[in-house]
Amino acid sequence: MIKLLGISGSRVKNGNMEALLKEAFWHVQQNQELQTELIYLAGKEINPCNHCNWWIKSQTEDKYCTQDDDMSAIYPKLLEADGIIVASPSHFGRLSGSMADLIDRSRAFIHGKVYKLPLKNKIGGAMALAFFRGGGIETTLSSLNLFFFVHQMIVANSGLYQLGAGAYTSPDGKGRFQKEPRHSVLEDELGVLSARMLVDRVVELAQIVKAGSKTLEGK
Repeated sequence: MIKLLGISGSRVKNGNMEALLKEAFWHVQQNQELQTELIYLAGKEINPCNHCNWWIKSQTEDKYCTQDDDMSAIYPKLLEADGIIVASPSHFGRLSGSMADLIDRSRAFIHGKVYKLPLKNKIGGAMALAFFRGGGIETTLSSLNLFFFVHQMIVANSGLYQLGAGAYTSPDGKGRFQKEPRHSVLEDELGVLSARMLVDRVVELAQIVKAGSKTLEGK
């Protein structure tokens, strides 16, 4: 069983980022060899990292970080996942503040007393959207991929975007506002395709890693 986790870093409930992530996961959810879960940061309380380094000396197996907020429930889901897709809208040419806070809080998995690089060799895939071309898709994807690199994860891409998957929320990425449809990102056929291909690639790599681990265990 491959466990696939997707995290939307948008503060907008039922917005374009959630819609793109759901669409990307939808076509693999029928696969009985996959267990999928989506987390939406909209409405969740994830405080910024205080850089207190509490976890270096005081971390326990059940307490990852000294702060008690919604991140406490996300830590174990990151540990359980074989593949992790992080998705963020581009805010001012970069990833969202909510996603940045989540990434900063993952420092508890770098030098923790109990957890030291537990995400190593898991598969990571980055997904981003922007309102217009040049609005920050590439810079957002770069920031998300740095999260994977620091944790020594294996980075996947869609084959359409070299850094992951990306889509626009305005027609042809030209920055023209339109009220309808609500989830205009789904009108970007190439962007949606890149998101689907990214999920497929993350699953493929997770299967390869898991098969390799079983082979090593059998020796």
